[in-house]
Amino acid sequence: MRKKQRIVVTGIGPISSLGIGRSETWRGLLKGDVGLELVTNKYGNYEFAKFYLHKIRNFNLNDFKLDANVLNYINAWKQGNVSYDLLVMLAATKLAIHDAKLDYRKVQDSLALVVAHENICLEDLLKETFDFVYYDKAFDNMRLKRLYNKIVRTAYETQTFMLLFHIARVFGIHKYSLCVNNACASGLYALEVASDMIKLGKASRVIVVAGDCPNVFKYLWFKNLGMYKDDGKIEPFSKNSYGLVMGEGAAALILEDYTVAMKRHARIYGEYIGSGFRLESWKVTVPNISENYLQYAIEEALTNSKIKAANVDLICAHGVGTQLSDKYEATAIKEIFAKWNVPVVCFKPYIGHNLGGSSLIEVALLMLCLQNDFVPPILNTHNEMGRMDINLVTQRINSKLSIVLKICCAFAGYSAATIFRKIE
Repeated sequence: MRKKQRIVVTGIGPISSLGIGRSETWRGLLKGDVGLELVTNKYGNYEFAKFYLHKIRNFNLNDFKLDANVLNYINAWKQGNVSYDLLVMLAATKLAIHDAKLDYRKVQDSLALVVAHENICLEDLLKETFDFVYYDKAFDNMRLKRLYNKIVRTAYETQTFMLLFHIARVFGIHKYSLCVNNACASGLYALEVASDMIKLGKASRVIVVAGDCPNVFKYLWFKNLGMYKDDGKIEPFSKNSYGLVMGEGAAALILEDYTVAMKRHARIYGEYIGSGFRLESWKVTVPNISENYLQYAIEEALTNSKIKAANVDLICAHGVGTQLSDKYEATAIKEIFAKWNVPVVCFKPYIGHNLGGSSLIEVALLMLCLQNDFVPPILNTHNEMGRMDINLVTQRINSKLSIVLKICCAFAGYSAATIFRKIE
């Protein structure tokens, strides 16, 4: 049976094109420094693909002073092919632990772990296969054996338990752990899992970390679906929206039992007070517009949190920038919140779409807004969709925030809504 204790966020570790860590990220958000770059992929003299991507800048894992012996073990196990995703997630985890003022070596008996990711090492596997096919023209037995050994090693790393293992090993985590993969809603599902872990007495603190550093193969997938924005500008809820732009990044949050946090005088960003979830079980890339399961998820979150729609001060939308998804999301918001004109913000124009890590990075940004009583304007959206009747934030807002809502309508119909409250 769940206990009734309160769950709070005591540390955040965001890494994105806005910056690395809480302070850099906040400065980047205030300046609108989105880190958008035009990426070119070549094979020989052939230009394979060119696309815009929100890039992490000035990242060096050595800056985070992680255990060199453990990192060397991981590097040896992976035969030098350590994915960028893993490195960034390790850094985000260290940032969150440091931000929470925890020494993970002293609290290992109370610390659990939940990891969220969409496709760890899958793109590395695709790249290795493609490189071999392109560069190795002669398929003799020796080359085929080398390909087999390399592909098997990388394919093994695509199993989610390996990502969980590597992160847990670096930080010496021995308690209950789990990996979550529910598309772009993974971060919100992971937070609910972490909350349940604390309420069920499995741990008093849980690290939740999610991230993705997508490359050319994921771009090609979206491009073939007709969903990638060629000019690099995500335009949520706009008449001109027709696609997304990816972004590198990761975020980690520390969820902690409120009593435990208060005993050590921890800084609290906000209280996790409840979530709602729905699964459409319909199609992969488009929502079911005939029945709005996102609306059901939001209503469930409000019920579970014992919060009235009128008391929500800010909604952080998914805002992916495609016509169907944006209209679907706008409809859910309108049906529940239009009467109270609740402001709606979107962060993807700042950081791109981080896929499996997107929801958690956006929660980290939302915690900063809640802490600072500030809402940045939505970038790029100047020509709004008609008949939406939602209050999009087009100018920065400086006003008191108390209750905020993060929502997501992900691929494969995973809808999620999570509510946080400031503790005064």
